[in-house]
Amino acid sequence: MAGSTPEARLAVVTGGARGIGLAIAGELIADGWHVAAVDVNPKAIARLADHPDVEAGRLLPTELSVVDRPAVERFVAGAVERFGAVGALVNNAGMTLPATFLDQGDDDWDRIVDVNLKGTFVMSQVVARRMVEAGEGSIVSVSSVSAHGVRTGPPAYAAAKAGVEGLSRLMAVQLGPVGVRVNTVVVGTTATPWLLGRKTEEELEAMRETTLTGRIGDPQDVGRVMAFLCSPAARHVHGQLISVSGGQWMP
Repeated sequence: MAGSTPEARLAVVTGGARGIGLAIAGELIADGWHVAAVDVNPKAIARLADHPDVEAGRLLPTELSVVDRPAVERFVAGAVERFGAVGALVNNAGMTLPATFLDQGDDDWDRIVDVNLKGTFVMSQVVARRMVEAGEGSIVSVSSVSAHGVRTGPPAYAAAKAGVEGLSRLMAVQLGPVGVRVNTVVVGTTATPWLLGRKTEEELEAMRETTLTGRIGDPQDVGRVMAFLCSPAARHVHGQLISVSGGQWMP
């Protein structure tokens, strides 16, 4: 980012200690960023202790709940004090629970919407206030093809991701004029350890057949797009829904 030294070039990735989030962090590090990998899962944070990028000081695992506003505010204030600014935020943290429309419970609805939608709002608002002061920054949020009816699943997740897209459009309109770019990446079926550990080869093959490329995406496919959107190379990309789904959903 303009005006930042390499030491002060910080990106924050929520849900960044595992799966797609860790791949995003890796691509940002390869692009020259220091990355704070925020995650609520203490075991995932602990597993990064011997990661080479942690040992080199480029990856900074941080245990944090994205819906805990006081904790988020303390974290962001500390990041700004240490690095001078937060140049990029990737809202990747999310969760879901199995259900259909007819059996989704209220408690699960609240939990899913809280993490996926409210967490994106809280993190974005706290970070954006700092970005506005600096006059620059990039915020990218993760949505899902589930928001577009491409695959079945819990209604709370589909609704929350659709909400993320609407929130991101509003943020783009209000933050663009003050120097903060906002975009959304719509992710399709991706071969995370979580997915591969729960699906049979027959189920995975059925998923491959839903794409136009004949393959399930890799976490790095998402990470590379995120790194581009956070970079100055994407300075004129703003307010967009970008599908990284192998054609499962086409805007």
